Amino acid sequence: SPKRYWKQVESGALIPVIARNAAGGVIGHVALERAPGASIAERGEAVVLPAYRGQRLLERMTERLTQEAQTLGLDGVFAQPVTVHTFSQHNDARAGMAACALALGVRPEHATPKGVPAPTAGQRQSLLLMFNFLRTPEARHIYAPRRYHEILRKIYQALGADLSFAAPATELTGQSGVAIKMEKSGVGDIRFTKIGVGVAVELRQICSDLLNFGVKSLRLSAPLGDPGVPVLVDAARACGFFFSGVAPCFEDGADAL
Repeated sequence: SPKRYWKQVESGALIPVIARNAAGGVIGHVALERAPGASIAERGEAVVLPAYRGQRLLERMTERLTQEAQTLGLDGVFAQPVTVHTFSQHNDARAGMAACALALGVRPEHATPKGVPAPTAGQRQSLLLMFNFLRTPEARHIYAPRRYHEILRKIYQALGADLSFAAPATELTGQSGVAIKMEKSGVGDIRFTKIGVGVAVELRQICSDLLNFGVKSLRLSAPLGDPGVPVLVDAARACGFFFSGVAPCFEDGADAL
């Protein structure tokens, strides 16, 4: 819908770069998608006509889009390439993005890019999270279980951010804050905005409720600046969750586990 597309452009929700040939025809498109007030934007909506592929057109559009993001004062840009589409992953890496998380089974089985064969029958699609800071990031001081310190150091080193670890909380207080969403893709999304004293019981109940609703996979996140993160991780591992990575600036400018 051209009307809907242009409305998004005018509102600032979509920031596009369009490539044309000598005759003025559209031959390529890539865009940033930005939530209202967000300091980061997702680079997606990328397409190049087959006749013009192999000429670095996607890379050149991506470079131009990065310049635009810097002009807008964004803190960073992220992308979520499907794991079966390695060309997108290489393009993101060339654009300076580092892989910082892996989301397994968060897309339906046949949600593959055009021309890319679906994987083994019954296997849901997985995504990488690629991220690039557009300005020198502030040092991160986070809470995390010791078992994750080494991998977190490697991720933040790849992102170009200094990292230090805070001592875990000895006692949690207050109630948890949690947002729950069931996505059309079959994912149950659980976001702890605050980790309270009853987090273990709360998480077990939330997981049970979502599974009863028939979700295909569960995704859990929490801000790494919350002292209760190590307690939440213990509760999550008991429910079958595993470490997936870091989402920089995803929690109102703060990083999420």
